[in-house]
Amino acid sequence: MKNLMIKKIKAGVISFSLITVVSGCGLNPQNADVDLNNTLPEAKFTVYQEAVRKLGMMSLIYGRLPLNIMSKNIADQTGTSVATSAEIPRDITEIVKSTLNGIGGNITFIPYDPDFLASSVNTGYSEFTHKLIPDVVVSGGITEFDRGLVTKGDSAEIDATIGSYGLGFEDNNKGSLAQVTLDFNLIDFKTLAGIPRIQAVNGIKLHKAIKEDSFAFTVKSVTLGAKGTIKKVQGRHSAVRLLVELSMAQLIGRYQKLPYWRMLPGGQSDDIVTDAVLNDFYDQTEQQRLVAIQSYLYLHGYEVKITGKEDSITKTAIQQFAEKNSLTDSGANQTTYLALFESVPINHATRFRSKTLTTMLTEYKRKNKLYSLSKHYDPPKNLVDDGTLTLWSDKSEYVIGEQMNISFSVDKPMFVRMVVINSAGEISTLFPNAYQSDNYCKPGIDYQIPPKRADFVLDIGGPSGTDKIRAVASKNPVAAEALYFTSTGDFDLSKMAAWPVRASAEITIR
Repeated sequence: MKNLMIKKIKAGVISFSLITVVSGCGLNPQNADVDLNNTLPEAKFTVYQEAVRKLGMMSLIYGRLPLNIMSKNIADQTGTSVATSAEIPRDITEIVKSTLNGIGGNITFIPYDPDFLASSVNTGYSEFTHKLIPDVVVSGGITEFDRGLVTKGDSAEIDATIGSYGLGFEDNNKGSLAQVTLDFNLIDFKTLAGIPRIQAVNGIKLHKAIKEDSFAFTVKSVTLGAKGTIKKVQGRHSAVRLLVELSMAQLIGRYQKLPYWRMLPGGQSDDIVTDAVLNDFYDQTEQQRLVAIQSYLYLHGYEVKITGKEDSITKTAIQQFAEKNSLTDSGANQTTYLALFESVPINHATRFRSKTLTTMLTEYKRKNKLYSLSKHYDPPKNLVDDGTLTLWSDKSEYVIGEQMNISFSVDKPMFVRMVVINSAGEISTLFPNAYQSDNYCKPGIDYQIPPKRADFVLDIGGPSGTDKIRAVASKNPVAAEALYFTSTGDFDLSKMAAWPVRASAEITIR
């Protein structure tokens, strides 16, 4: 603090100083010359917006399953949005919603609005037949707002007096550093349980500066003064939007095992994703690993075939990829697999190749009899406009006492119901069952009865003869009483018009 007492100065000088200081400081708002530009409305664009958009394309290229996602209300949990006169937003739900809806690809945002749902009930339109059910729900909020992590500044004060006249001037410059932190978690909609490790905690540091000038002129105990304050605050609401976009990319990237960090400026590899990807790699057989490596090579532009074997074309492609990316080990191993996974090109050309790859993988499975279809399988798939249901068994003949495995898949999200009719005409439900109660099935998954590492088995019992497996799929739930069969155990087509997506398989019991 500087305190200077100046004496023996003429009053005329004081008056001149008054004019100079007031004009120089610009403390009179009526005399301020403010430049108001006439600008057109501008679209809001952030450094993470493009990353969010590309995440949708990434999910398609990597062949991830469709994801329906809903958000709870996301708000300030610290209470400081009110105490600080909205220095941070009170509610950020709409920012979260617009971010999720902007991803696209196979990510579908489902809004949650209790008032709208209640109104739907009152108007009679409460049926959920055509409504999507979310897979996961986003929860979270603003969990930290530290306003004064660092405070620094300097000030100066000048006082001048002569007789009954006085002049004072004070100048303060202050700066502070604050931090905002957002927490998000992903919740499984059906179980309402948090999904382990699928969370995002991100913070951003914010700067704030204040400059205060004051001037006072005293004449015979009557004080005249002027004071002005200039504040410069980094956009805290915009900073929160950045955190939301970053966090949503992180949540979905982790859940869908995507290298989302490639889309972020300065992004670094996420151990949660790479750990999950490597766990999948080591859970596979050697043949499955080669199929995965060949798939990634194809997405990178190498003209390999999906063979599940380390043929000459595959070896050459791996070697070329290793040289291009400076890999020291060029085998069909973890290093190559992870490098391929993290660097798949994200563009429209690769998206087109991913569609071709899906066809190649389907053909590979059929050629290698991974579907083990028996000679009684009828048909290999039932293709109609409403969707496709494919059904197969691991063998065509069983001996009483053996254990059976049944598999199926759909090409659209559908409810599946499956029964078996034995040679005596007795009908038993195979799916859903006490251990697999959720019969809402998604495309891209080979469902098994029983699933791997299940707590139950399907034991083959008598009588001997031919057992007929019949399955129906629909976008709406299928009740057991909706299935009709003829005396021979076939679908009664005259009563099954409402369920056009059907599949059948037959097995011999000896």
